[in-house]
Amino acid sequence: MTIQRSLKQARVRAGLSLSDAAKKSGLQRSNIAAIENGRRDPTASTIEKIANAARVRLVLVTSDGRTTVAEASTVLAEAVRENNVRRAYRVLAQVANDLTTPDPADRFVLAIEPPTQISPEWDAALAGITEWRLCQAQLPLPGWVVDEHGNREWDWTPPLSAATASIPIDLHNVPEPLRKRGVLIEADELASVRRTTFADQYERSSPAQK
Repeated sequence: MTIQRSLKQARVRAGLSLSDAAKKSGLQRSNIAAIENGRRDPTASTIEKIANAARVRLVLVTSDGRTTVAEASTVLAEAVRENNVRRAYRVLAQVANDLTTPDPADRFVLAIEPPTQISPEWDAALAGITEWRLCQAQLPLPGWVVDEHGNREWDWTPPLSAATASIPIDLHNVPEPLRKRGVLIEADELASVRRTTFADQYERSSPAQK
């Protein structure tokens, strides 16, 4: 996720209009709008002023190539819009992999920002995977994870193909945070999927996956 988008989300979550943010930061409203829309690169001083106006603190985290859940969700949303289910499934596997970072603090920071909303089932899958990995490290759950309940009666799996739909699921191998949300993805399946890369964000998908 770009710094511009992060600043915009922080402003919106703080309930600030562009005019409010301009007054609090001492910047021009048009300047903030240009930054948020990617038309202007902010200086370090400008970033700090906007962040202070939105009452957020910027923290540097060593990611070691890992992607935040919020960043992954934007790629996931794009894949779902294109009906590229295989790519979307790889993104879920990436989230499961990235949230195994050894440092619990880094793991929490990667998960704390709310993701882009996609669809009820994919949202539940993302929340379930995040809860699963955070609970393994005995970490608190961000509010967006707690609020994403899913529906236990769905018994939903990503529709990769007609063949995979007929393969029975071993419920004992489905992590409880997924199972309680009605998402049936086995832990071993997530581990076996080829890990996606952030560069996939720019991939031009082949014709829609069926």
